[in-house]
Amino acid sequence: MNDGQKISVLLVDDQRLMLEGLETLLSLRPDMEVVGTAESGEEALEALQRLQSLQNVVPDVILMDIRMPGMGGVKATEAVLDRYPGIVVLILTTFDDDVYIIEALSNGASGYLLKDIDGEKLASAIHEAMTGNLLLTGKVARKLALTARSQNARFEKGSGAFELTPRERELARLLVEGLNSKEIAGKLHLTQGTVKNYLSDIYAKIGTNDRAKAVLLLKGYLL
Repeated sequence: MNDGQKISVLLVDDQRLMLEGLETLLSLRPDMEVVGTAESGEEALEALQRLQSLQNVVPDVILMDIRMPGMGGVKATEAVLDRYPGIVVLILTTFDDDVYIIEALSNGASGYLLKDIDGEKLASAIHEAMTGNLLLTGKVARKLALTARSQNARFEKGSGAFELTPRERELARLLVEGLNSKEIAGKLHLTQGTVKNYLSDIYAKIGTNDRAKAVLLLKGYLL
């Protein structure tokens, strides 16, 4: 999206009333336009292909529900970003289950929002996600924090305990803050290769190669 252009949005939800409400809400804004709707993950992929082939349009943002018939939001997010990596996918759902949250973020979602969000905050979230920030509503953030604390307690009590060196803790804090390996390297005056080696060691200690899960576990560890 260039400066001055509207943010194009594809809506994906199996509830027709929700789709119509969101379409009305966003269409009233001068800075956004709804370019299509879909009621499942499969329909979302079809809509994207149709928009690209017929109108040469790829939406900037997809608002994606989690539970839908057929392909749900978690798998749909992965499938969409595999084909269209430049799209920003925001989950918009009534479900705050930590498994859904972690899986959606792990599959590349740029945020996880609950449907009780008001219109202005939703619009602000869309704009913020377009800048590359990770968006979580307050309830979701608290849910993740509680899960992180629980994971931390499990590691402290059980055989899964791990310990990071002072340098690894330093890198872990920057990772949790959202910095990528290049930014961490610049911050700590290290080469990217050295940072990647440190991160590999950290991932090995906590038992995951997934960045989103690593951040969740490290948040609990660093509390």
